[in-house]
Amino acid sequence: MKKTFYLFCAIAILTGCKQENRKEEPAVQNVKIAEVQNVKTTGSLHYSGTVQPSQSIPLLFQTSGTVQQVLVNAGDAVHKGQLLATVDKTDAQSMYEMTLAKYKQAKDAYNRLKEVHDSGSLVEIKWVEMESNLQQAESSIALAKNNLNKCNLHSPDNGIIGSRNVEPGMSSLANLKAPFELIKIENVFVKISVPENEIGKMHKGLKASIKVSALDNQVFEGIVTHVGVVADQLSRTYEVKITVKNPGLLLKPGMVCDVNLDMIADKQILVVPSQSVGKDNDNHCFVFVADTDKKIVRKRIIRIGDYQNNDIEVISGLSEGEKIVCEGMQKLSDNCKIKF
Repeated sequence: MKKTFYLFCAIAILTGCKQENRKEEPAVQNVKIAEVQNVKTTGSLHYSGTVQPSQSIPLLFQTSGTVQQVLVNAGDAVHKGQLLATVDKTDAQSMYEMTLAKYKQAKDAYNRLKEVHDSGSLVEIKWVEMESNLQQAESSIALAKNNLNKCNLHSPDNGIIGSRNVEPGMSSLANLKAPFELIKIENVFVKISVPENEIGKMHKGLKASIKVSALDNQVFEGIVTHVGVVADQLSRTYEVKITVKNPGLLLKPGMVCDVNLDMIADKQILVVPSQSVGKDNDNHCFVFVADTDKKIVRKRIIRIGDYQNNDIEVISGLSEGEKIVCEGMQKLSDNCKIKF
């Protein structure tokens, strides 16, 4: 009886040890493996851009009053000196006519007394008074004429009316927006936002190709002419402008386009699938390198560069041909066993 009892206890202890050993064995994780590849790249960078006019001029009335006529609409091409709108000029016209009458009176008195002065029959102080009256009359009529001309709003240059924010009957100075915006689009800017880790690669003179989907993917050539030096406080990006010739005025402000900047000549770089790269608590980028013979993985810190479609450039930390985990890395840890 005692022998049976001891035998039963021994079996129970052995069974428990086996179960405990099974619990301690780490789980084997299913993963997919990818190889570190050496690929050729042109070093180009891609951005989304927006077309902007090369020049935008707000046109304002120079006098107060009620708008009488508006002679152009948004989208109209205008030439330098063209009349765009008028303000009611009743008061200005009356002031001009009054000063004109005073000028004629002063001019007539000057002409009549000039002969007397030349003959020596007019005292000098009276002649100085006549000259002063005429000069004042000339200044007054010039001022009145200038105020009358201000009732007409003319285009300061050739261009296109980009926006119209005025209608007849409105006060010329009541609108917070400029009555008209004159834009020039013979050349246009394509504005892109460049992240801070790439702004150092930008410089004036870089060539760019611009593809516009709204124009059946037509491609235009441009050159970087403006590189921002202050980052946007929210997006932390820098503004870069590309100047593009616009034959036929096909490019319109507001069009969205794809921008490709050729940075350097062809070069060889190492790439890995972008989903294979993680970040640890110290904000270091890492991958799990697979030992296919021992079927384990080891965590390795790497430095990354730019994205290359679905891959990402590896600057340091890996060699061509090494195997890394590209799927199933969420439950992995250093020296974890894997199967693939």
